[in-house]
Amino acid sequence: MSDDVKDRVFCPSCGDYVRPRVVRTLTLSGEVIIEYYCPKHGLVETQKKQLALPQRRVTPGGLYIVFEGIDGSGKTTQAVILYDYLLKKGFDVVLVREPWVKAIKDFLYKHDLDPDAEAYLFAADRIILQKEVVLPSLEAGKIVLSDRSVFASLAYQVARGLPEEFILAINRSIRLPDVVVLLDVTPEEAHRRLKARGEVTRFEDPGFMAKVRERYLQLAKDYDDIFLVVDGNRPIQEVHREILSRLKERLSGRVKLD
Repeated sequence: MSDDVKDRVFCPSCGDYVRPRVVRTLTLSGEVIIEYYCPKHGLVETQKKQLALPQRRVTPGGLYIVFEGIDGSGKTTQAVILYDYLLKKGFDVVLVREPWVKAIKDFLYKHDLDPDAEAYLFAADRIILQKEVVLPSLEAGKIVLSDRSVFASLAYQVARGLPEEFILAINRSIRLPDVVVLLDVTPEEAHRRLKARGEVTRFEDPGFMAKVRERYLQLAKDYDDIFLVVDGNRPIQEVHREILSRLKERLSGRVKLD
């Protein structure tokens, strides 16, 4: 057995040391519960051990802005418009999109996975993206714009029934954004846009989209220090003007976007 597990434990009912059956359980907080069972009398001892799990990196410098919303909300369009605006203003800016790794993206959209398997794949993709692009760019002082982030998993996978704590646990090393721009649209409007583009997938069922929208709005309340909720039902340029105005206001003490 490994060093952290006893090969003998005392069983009060037996009055002697016995070779136990060992059961390990990993909790969402990174704690391992080790249970020792006597072959005759059941559980006789429990141990707890904290695992050394990856921690979230706090990256000085740069600016990390994320666009979120249900599919069809206009987040991709608005991310590109802001990217072009910042480039013209002379900013060093990077635009990324989740899922990042093509093989993972293709697999996710071709297979109807269980929610937990889906969440693990999104988390793995996110870790790769952050280590390859996001963190190095922020450390270099760049502005990173991202189409989706960990908040997408906190919306979509939680809407599929997973606990929020589970999503946070498997994404614990992810660097959170400085600002999240949530494009809020009705599921009906989003579905209309997607249908017009021929892009309706299993993620775009109107009933499911309504659940995801509710999750996003709850996240905006829970993380109100970084969320900006913008009505995305309006014309594209009108939405862009509001996003830019509110970003300037929110970031006035940090960077001038003019």
